[in-house]
Amino acid sequence: MSPKALDIVCSPREHAPLQITCEASVNGEPAEFLCNSEHELKFPIRGGVPVFVEPHQITGINSRFRGIYDRWAPYYDLLSRVGLYLLGISEIELRKAFIASLEIKPGDRVLSTSVGTGSDLPFLPRDCAFYGLDLSPEMLAVCKRKMRRLGAAAELFLGLAEHLPFKDGMFDVVYQMGGINFFNDQARAIREMVRVAKKGSKIVIMDETEKVARMLERIPGINAWFQHQHRPIVPPTALIPAGMEQVEYRELYEGKAWHLSFRTLR
Repeated sequence: MSPKALDIVCSPREHAPLQITCEASVNGEPAEFLCNSEHELKFPIRGGVPVFVEPHQITGINSRFRGIYDRWAPYYDLLSRVGLYLLGISEIELRKAFIASLEIKPGDRVLSTSVGTGSDLPFLPRDCAFYGLDLSPEMLAVCKRKMRRLGAAAELFLGLAEHLPFKDGMFDVVYQMGGINFFNDQARAIREMVRVAKKGSKIVIMDETEKVARMLERIPGINAWFQHQHRPIVPPTALIPAGMEQVEYRELYEGKAWHLSFRTLR
């Protein structure tokens, strides 16, 4: 984690400031932590990635999906391409259009609240400061390898979108592409996106529709995400906090995806 990232992080629940400390590990190697002595908080930094949630702290559907993402991380990009191909959608065109909808300006600080394997990295402007959070360490490991291959810069964090480890008003753009359909608490995740965004910032959320989920649950491999899912997919338009501006909802790709955007109050 770079020093500039320390300026924007905080504990995910108390929102307390954190400092980097270094201790000797069991094998004698130095280990880094993000700590707050007043609240007795201590978060490890593993492989350069701050860890704000451990497996035993993840409950409900979040726990189920962390396991799925961890198991399928090495194959996720292939599964994603295959799934979109079967739906008649070009992944390249989809990601280009989605990134364009974020309206990123030079120098913007951009947060992806479910960065996954970093599939958006090739399409992001190189003159923005990119931050990515995910609940799956295996997905983040794939993302790190992709960063090295692309020569892309990003700050990565392991945590929950419902409890973001960032101070208030830190980001110019906040987005969630995929995954929110099956969050434990969609409303809290959206409130957190609003909390960490600057005034007037754009927030964009996109995921598949119920129709597509029912189609994909019949495809081997891809169906891991959709089998035994009893909660129907309902776009979270009703969960947007009061007072947001420029609220826009639309369905894309002949009703196969929903796209929701709005701006925080200036």
